[in-house]
Amino acid sequence: MNRIRKWFENTNETLLDLIFGCLVYSLVFELLGLILVPNKGSYSLGLLIGTIVAIGCAISMAAGIRHVLTMDRMGATRSSILYSLLRMIVMVFAAWLGLKYSQISFPGVVIGMIGLKIAAHLHVYTNVYITRPLCRRDRHMK
Repeated sequence: MNRIRKWFENTNETLLDLIFGCLVYSLVFELLGLILVPNKGSYSLGLLIGTIVAIGCAISMAAGIRHVLTMDRMGATRSSILYSLLRMIVMVFAAWLGLKYSQISFPGVVIGMIGLKIAAHLHVYTNVYITRPLCRRDRHMK
């Protein structure tokens, strides 16, 4: 438990907002899927893969930003393009898995990956109701 607390303290608060936002979004869509979707296993697996990709993209963006801030302009441009291409390749691969295998729902994968966009729009609420209480931080006090 102490290790988790330390990770919360050392991780960028916006990244935590995005991760928790993706998880809450996926939980809501998982519950909706369990009610509405006929092939629950395929949908759940697709949603899980999409959510993992979304969280991985958020972590990649945070690492990429941290990395390019220490570089010169030309190196930063190249590095940010490479990080973006890597994220794009992973997203296309996840979508391809959903199209190729019937055990993985393509709509589930896409819904999971869209979770990062939704989490970005809702990060203010995620910060107030989830991240700050868990991390016991206040942005305005620092």
